[in-house]
Amino acid sequence: MDRISLATLHTLRSVLDDRAEAAAYGSDDLAHFGPLWRQIKASADEPFPLADLLSIAERVFALAALTEPAPASSADVVSFDGRSFELPPRQRDRLWLIAVAVPRMLFRAGFTSRVIPSLVLLPKFLPPSPAELAEILAVAIGRAARASLRELDAIERAASRTLSDHGVTKRSKAPLLARLLLSYPGLQPAAVARLLGVTPQGARKLLATSGSSAAHGERPRHPSTST
Repeated sequence: MDRISLATLHTLRSVLDDRAEAAAYGSDDLAHFGPLWRQIKASADEPFPLADLLSIAERVFALAALTEPAPASSADVVSFDGRSFELPPRQRDRLWLIAVAVPRMLFRAGFTSRVIPSLVLLPKFLPPSPAELAEILAVAIGRAARASLRELDAIERAASRTLSDHGVTKRSKAPLLARLLLSYPGLQPAAVARLLGVTPQGARKLLATSGSSAAHGERPRHPSTST
């Protein structure tokens, strides 16, 4: 894993640490869903006859049928006054197993250039038919693409301003640091030194220069806080 990817992983784990979640819930889920999850993952990696959303929707419905739990007997409960009740068996939700495989299907079908974990896209409950699910997926992909383009446009505009604001040579690390600060505000000198391949002293000087620019209103704001 390269340095930028590792920094991204550390940033995401500051919001939700997958290791802590796995330690809390993983053992129980693996006991119930381990073999089924491997089967779903293998099916999600299989090639699609047509690279369209309908093919993905049909695969989702096939996996939904595969994950249907076997019928279980109900429980008979007798209340203190002698009345009897028949309670349906407790079922574990299994749609999430298919939902987390959707990003792999989108990648295998050629909709994305890599697996994007956030593109889960499935509704909480499946619609009646694959055709309706394909329409839901198309709307969700369009919404996600528009939001991503807005964020990308904001980042590119801010990045282009940094090149003119700093007025430095092509070999300078300052523009690259400014780009990093757009995505990772609050970077510490140690992290800057690793990411840019400079000495700790050089990293502190770069951050000081960047902080001076920000004090004069030259540093662009993070896209998520801009208006």
